[in-house]
Amino acid sequence: MNRLAVLSLFVSLTALAGENELSPIRIAVPVNGHIHPAICVGNTGVIVVMYGRVNHVDLRISRSLDGGFTWSEPVPFVHTVNKTYYPGSLTTLSDGRLLHCWNRWDTPVTQNEPRSVLYSLSDDDGLAWSEPRPFPSDPAVKTVIRHPITELKSKQWIVSLWDRTIVFDPTSSKSTPFGDGRVHGLVPIVQTPQGTFVSGDGIRSTDNGRTWQAIENFPDIKSQGWRHEMVCLKNGWLLASEILGPGFGGESIRYRISYDDGQTWNGLYEYYNPGRAINGRACPRTVQLDDETIGVVFYDIDKDQEGGPGLFFLRIPISNLTAQ
Repeated sequence: MNRLAVLSLFVSLTALAGENELSPIRIAVPVNGHIHPAICVGNTGVIVVMYGRVNHVDLRISRSLDGGFTWSEPVPFVHTVNKTYYPGSLTTLSDGRLLHCWNRWDTPVTQNEPRSVLYSLSDDDGLAWSEPRPFPSDPAVKTVIRHPITELKSKQWIVSLWDRTIVFDPTSSKSTPFGDGRVHGLVPIVQTPQGTFVSGDGIRSTDNGRTWQAIENFPDIKSQGWRHEMVCLKNGWLLASEILGPGFGGESIRYRISYDDGQTWNGLYEYYNPGRAINGRACPRTVQLDDETIGVVFYDIDKDQEGGPGLFFLRIPISNLTAQ
């Protein structure tokens, strides 16, 4: 094969790879209810997804060993079998362990337990999980978690709950209010490489949460904090989801992007637009796979799409997010 033919083959394969990379990959076929996926990628590169298959009674886990191109058959998450739940979040800790937080619902299936937020840890990329432990809570107040925790250098966790925002010490199981003590609500809180905290409440802090400044033109995360997300990439860019269009699930999903430590949000990147209404709230969740790629999990339960209702994973080159 001559040099021109080799070059032509390389260009063709590169184009095909890029085309495949931007095609949603089906992980599973959810049934109904609160599907709300969670995702993390372990230090070994294994991607783990949790999602609700059937409303409040069938939380499942699937894993990918090849960057999200193929996925294991979803299996029940061991600690919610025969119990009601509401989906929560996944976080990869600095020591490589995976942290799963979820919500124990108060309607019993076979056991009567009060609603609470529980967490469990895995040190083998999501195959086995420690016994659940609760976060501190007020028994008289029903609380919920939906977003990954933020791990501090002290190994404590910032946990953003519906009714409180705490710094939790997993060693002592004790907690203190975060920063100035305000309740941020059911929104993500992220820390940038510069040490800045950005809250889905539309505020940012450069002094560890003691004081906060409002962010102009901030994406509307607050009104539906359980639905939308915000993540910080290793390069410091922040991504927040927006679902556009009328109806229950809108018609397209895009990122609003900040390139300047959360001060302005002028970047836009649309990554899902099926040309019809999206059935379901999508609830996208994003992780960084490597220095060049992110991955986002979301659902679309339109019964008329090819293959029927689906939970999907999409690989996106970070270069696509560059300011235009």
